Amino acid sequence: MIGKLIGSGVTALIGLLCIVLGYLIWKKERIDLLHAYHIEKVSPEDRKAFCALSGSGLLVIGSSLLLTAVLLWITESALSFLLFAAGLAAGMILLIVAGMKYHKSHL
Repeated sequence: MIGKLIGSGVTALIGLLCIVLGYLIWKKERIDLLHAYHIEKVSPEDRKAFCALSGSGLLVIGSSLLLTAVLLWITESALSFLLFAAGLAAGMILLIVAGMKYHKSHL
């Protein structure tokens, strides 16, 4: 029981942290929360779009972690982490697309 509580609790807290960071990046345009590199590489005109896409990526990751914590608590199944894997993949794709699309110089 204590292991279930700790596992679900830590997963939920990390999910909430990602959701808060995603919100701050998207709505408050806190590009500095990602990395100082992005401040130099994203033009001021593209900042809003970059922050929206990057923040959305973190929101997807955080939401999938939060849902995983709930499913883990209810089902106690390691299969609940498949939801996290899907959310992580989708969120990472959004973050990578944002970097490739809005950085001034990329490969």
